Amino acid sequence: MARKRCTSIGGQAVIEGVMMRGTRSMATAVRDEKGNIVVESKYIKPTKDKNFLFRTPFLRGIFNFVGTMFMGVGTLLRSGEVFDGETQPSKVEKWFAKTFKVDVFSVVMAFAVVVGVALSLLLFYFLPQLAVTGIAALFKIDTDANIGVQIGMNLLEGAIRMLIFVAYIAATALMKDVRRTYMYHGAEHKTISCYEHGLELTVENARTMSTIHDRCGTTFMFLTMVISVLVFSLTGWSDQLWLRLLLRLALIPIVAGISYEALKFLAKFDNKFVRVIKAPGLALQKLTTRQPSDDMLEVAIAAFKTVQAMDEDPNLPELRFDTKLLAHKVQKQVVEACGGDEAKAKEIMCAVLAVSPEELEHVSHIKHSKAELMLMIAKGEADLEAEREKALAAKAEAERQSSASKTVEEAEPPQDDSQHTRDEESEPPQDECDEKTDGEEGE
Repeated sequence: MARKRCTSIGGQAVIEGVMMRGTRSMATAVRDEKGNIVVESKYIKPTKDKNFLFRTPFLRGIFNFVGTMFMGVGTLLRSGEVFDGETQPSKVEKWFAKTFKVDVFSVVMAFAVVVGVALSLLLFYFLPQLAVTGIAALFKIDTDANIGVQIGMNLLEGAIRMLIFVAYIAATALMKDVRRTYMYHGAEHKTISCYEHGLELTVENARTMSTIHDRCGTTFMFLTMVISVLVFSLTGWSDQLWLRLLLRLALIPIVAGISYEALKFLAKFDNKFVRVIKAPGLALQKLTTRQPSDDMLEVAIAAFKTVQAMDEDPNLPELRFDTKLLAHKVQKQVVEACGGDEAKAKEIMCAVLAVSPEELEHVSHIKHSKAELMLMIAKGEADLEAEREKALAAKAEAERQSSASKTVEEAEPPQDDSQHTRDEESEPPQDECDEKTDGEEGE
């Protein structure tokens, strides 16, 4: 089936969801622990309105690489907060929040990012260097003999790096949580392809699409690694391992700039030569994507439609996940909204949370929606007594449902509901979109 239209919308898989990014908006849709699809969206500055550096050839690749990396990591961490917000804080979380005035989840995720970056440097830079150094010592290769030997050493290092990269992706696909992320990656591709083929965005139509897409970031990553091999091979070869490492890290921005321009140039053409160049990256997507379930497609479609609507209508409101906030920070904001009246602020917080003043002292986290309601009451935009009654009614209903649930669990014996799913092979795309403009952004 030939593609009937192209789109600047691209995206990425996140924790139990999909992020889509358009020309001037982005949205992240996640299925929470209750099975509901929740969406967070915001407007972003179009590329044409950004600093000229984002439109300057070669430089734009560097800035887009850095911006995309930070946005991707931030969105991934943000999606994780949805699940952290659905659970009651543990004793450790409460103690951490009260003692250090910070959210333990944020600390853990920040630590995970640092460890992830360190692991990436270890696997894709230090390990290949160490391997080549060992090979040179084992076979007594004189790396100073001539430039041909030095180029050969750099090419060997690049080949080892690419093998490690492919092995790493294949190994992570064996992990259950990562595997689900790859399924959401497939859902993202299917949704975009469904739109590009001119079909209505439904689960039934998206299901028929391929999980492979020529604008996928996996293809860009593979192209970047190939170009890095060529660039690094021109830098000579030093016997000092630390010096080679520093040189390669310093050249990353240059490699990113060249790779970005190469990808845009290849997008202009659709011939055998271009397809051969893209083939390894497309093949690699068989590892980074999996056939998604229907509920995953629903999430991807929700994210896509949100971005599509916001790109068309800049007056639509932004959405926000109902995540947890630190109680002491919320209390500070409510006190300020009450003109410094702490007694009134505590009364409002107790009313919205349906707790006593004594119980309020032990509250460590507050949902964002309730924090907003507290501020509205403090500013006179909502009625205190009405919200108090609603909160007490909601608390009573929650306790009733909890009691009923426990009664059912005690009455019914546990059942084995284990399921086994099988990933299906995906087919490569049959055609490609035309080149996007500078203002359009893919995955």
